[in-house]
Amino acid sequence: MSKRWEEQLFEAIREGDELAFERIYDLYHTRVRLVAWKISHRGDWVDEILNETWCRAFAQRREFIGATPFLAWMAGIVRNVYREECRKSPVVLAEERETRQEKTDDATPESLAEEAEWLSALHDCVSRLDANDAEIVRLRFFEGLTLRDVAQRIGVPESTLRDVRIPAAYKSLRKCLESKGLRISQFFSAQEGGETQ
Repeated sequence: MSKRWEEQLFEAIREGDELAFERIYDLYHTRVRLVAWKISHRGDWVDEILNETWCRAFAQRREFIGATPFLAWMAGIVRNVYREECRKSPVVLAEERETRQEKTDDATPESLAEEAEWLSALHDCVSRLDANDAEIVRLRFFEGLTLRDVAQRIGVPESTLRDVRIPAAYKSLRKCLESKGLRISQFFSAQEGGETQ
């Protein structure tokens, strides 16, 4: 999508074009969802946060003048919605609320938007792996399972996982991310498969 085309789309949104807003929703929904998850780390809140965020964005669409990137603008709305959710939720204890508030305050909308862009790129690259390798990456790098546990889950010898499967998946991810101008080290601190935990 060209920058000029996106600017025209935002102009149409400011003028009240609901179809243009639907198009922006389609383009940004996954990344805004990643921002909501990054801020809250609560799967049970993400949908509610998202719904309220998009409703507010639509109501405030004339206020978006493009001084900041759209995703950063949306991240600011997500952060405000999340803060309100924390204040009104009896589920969130006072100490937990304070800790989450500090973490939310430390992250700027711009940094949240940047991280969402990275995560969106990573999601795209993981989705290009075959289903078994994507599951290995999910279990090992996102859920933090040990090699032994991952091997048991997917039914392969631990040595095959360590010496063949993880290095191959890692290599594919590196190539895909590099094609997007990203380094795999931005996502994974683990080495290519030499871990034995």
